[in-house]
Amino acid sequence: MAQANHQTAEKTGKLAVIVLAAGGSTRLGQPKQLVELAGESLIVRQCRRALALTEQVFCVLGCQAPLMAKQLSGLPVCQVNNENWQQGMSSSIAAGVAALPDDIDAVMILLVDQWQLAPIELQRLQQSWQKHPETIVLAGASAGSDAKDCEVKGKKGPPVIFPKCYFPELLALTGEQGAKPLLQKYHQQLNVLELPRAFIDLDTPQQLQQLMASQENNQR
Repeated sequence: MAQANHQTAEKTGKLAVIVLAAGGSTRLGQPKQLVELAGESLIVRQCRRALALTEQVFCVLGCQAPLMAKQLSGLPVCQVNNENWQQGMSSSIAAGVAALPDDIDAVMILLVDQWQLAPIELQRLQQSWQKHPETIVLAGASAGSDAKDCEVKGKKGPPVIFPKCYFPELLALTGEQGAKPLLQKYHQQLNVLELPRAFIDLDTPQQLQQLMASQENNQR
């Protein structure tokens, strides 16, 4: 029995995290990766959170890649340069998955601008996957959640953990939708955790104002 438990732990032990940080931030008007929160750029902040889960962290760069790479200097993160970043998020997911070592059992896809996510929430996703290693685990915001922004209610999306059996389809993704087509295709294999803060991101100047206001409130 002890041997069987050991084998199970080994089977579920290899999680990698892909931080998607290749976009051009056209709606924001400035690189969202470099926006600072608590004295730290978002790209560094998200990579540090990922490193708290696993040593296998891959950050996909694209727009202004050399500048972003400088931010990551000193962090034990594998930088993946997506030359096709303008083709959309799908190309960055595929580039990240293509860079994974063969012994990875699952991958968490994390967006660089999910600034409200707490480390404990990412740990919940990881622990849920470890209990059910064949299931896709992702964030959701139910209609009855305490999310302040009613627009996020009912949403499902990243951070999302895909087991290895889905890697071939992640590699084949195209377009702007990221992994949404896979989530729709395998909707019966989803384990959705209530994480409404996953849907507070940074795409517009108004959302940047929200981030700055939150930071000011925390400093008071």
